[in-house]
Amino acid sequence: MSDRQPTTPIDAGGPNPEADAPTEPREEREPVFGWPPRDILAPFVLLAVSLQRAHGYVIEDYLRALGLFGITMSTLYRTLRQMERDGFLVSAWEPGPTGPARRVYTITDSGHVWLESSAAMLTAYRDTIDRFFGLYDAGSGATRRKPGEPADHRETSG
Repeated sequence: MSDRQPTTPIDAGGPNPEADAPTEPREEREPVFGWPPRDILAPFVLLAVSLQRAHGYVIEDYLRALGLFGITMSTLYRTLRQMERDGFLVSAWEPGPTGPARRVYTITDSGHVWLESSAAMLTAYRDTIDRFFGLYDAGSGATRRKPGEPADHRETSG
């Protein structure tokens, strides 16, 4: 656990002089430990490669199928290279079926360990988000879900 505190105090309804103080530029603020996840891409990439050895475009297709559309190829390849430097992936050049050779990535034992750790971290984030929506849905005047309705189908209560 970190002893860092959020940089923006929560208003409990009373006066709070710190809340009225000028805020630091975003780049200069001390980050809140562990929130939000800094690199949500890495666990998804490792998951993709753990399911099958793959080159960049196959990994990109997998990410898009999961709804991660804002990932550029340069970001993906930068992530793959960093994960290889960290020992989570290895790669080898293999001939393409109809074109140039492609770098194909395979997950390592360290990558499997890191993937397990990432899954535990994401479970904790999911639990936190579930608690948030549990409180939000119960709040006065809040947008509420109908019982059994998924989180993305909401109506405004009135």
